Amino acid sequence: MGEEEAKEEKAKPKEEFKLSFDYFNESRLGIFALIIGALIAIFPGLPAFIEGIGMIIVFAWGADSVRKTARYGLGTGVPSIGVLAVGFGIVGGIAGIAIASTHFGTLVVGGVEIAFGVLAGVALLALLGFVSGNLANGDKFIDMKIPGLERGMTELGIAGTLAVLIETSILAGTYHITKVLPNVVNNGLIAAIFILSAFGMLQPYNTCLGADERRGRTLLMSIEIGGIASIILGIAATLTLSAVEGVPLIVLGAVVWVAYYRAYMKACMEEAYATPGTGLIKTLGG
Repeated sequence: MGEEEAKEEKAKPKEEFKLSFDYFNESRLGIFALIIGALIAIFPGLPAFIEGIGMIIVFAWGADSVRKTARYGLGTGVPSIGVLAVGFGIVGGIAGIAIASTHFGTLVVGGVEIAFGVLAGVALLALLGFVSGNLANGDKFIDMKIPGLERGMTELGIAGTLAVLIETSILAGTYHITKVLPNVVNNGLIAAIFILSAFGMLQPYNTCLGADERRGRTLLMSIEIGGIASIILGIAATLTLSAVEGVPLIVLGAVVWVAYYRAYMKACMEEAYATPGTGLIKTLGG
């Protein structure tokens, strides 16, 4: 009996992801991402490279919230809740930018823009997400009975709003509506923000969905998608702002994408029962 237990223990896949998701459990990751995301969001003048790091962290939190909310068996609801999160984000982002554009929504201290007003949009969507979750689970309303939906919807409202705000500041360098409209909205880049944010939050769990889904491997994909988003936004920032802003973000995105794509593929191949090759992708590790 002891030998059988030892064999089972040995057969378990190794946790290869070393950015300590054992320490950064769902609650700690949420607190960390909220603090970092909010701090970066209120300083739109930060280098796009730094903002890109904040965006990737928020993506990981959003993906973790989608996973937590959908893992009981939503299935086709995974894309729906991911898109809903970014829909929340667009509403919250526009509300926050509108408030930040007022004379009391932004402070300038020593030439540094501090846009406290955007946090009003974050708070508004946290409230809307909480109310939506309660209505969806309420006995007198939709009565979906999804475990933890209230918390999940609240987190997704916040994560979606922070993602939209950070991506907007990457492309505009400010929340002044005179810059946001031509650099983000009128040229259609707001649609790219929607797609990239939804992709970063819903695709990881949608791809890994199944009996062998593992949190560490799922979140690897979220960070990898954050790298792809950084490349795309870096190219756009080069056009809307300057190469000084865009090129470092492109480099960050390329490094993150390559490193985490390799890590994700390695984890998949090590944990899968079998990995028949198609010849399209070079097999890692033989």
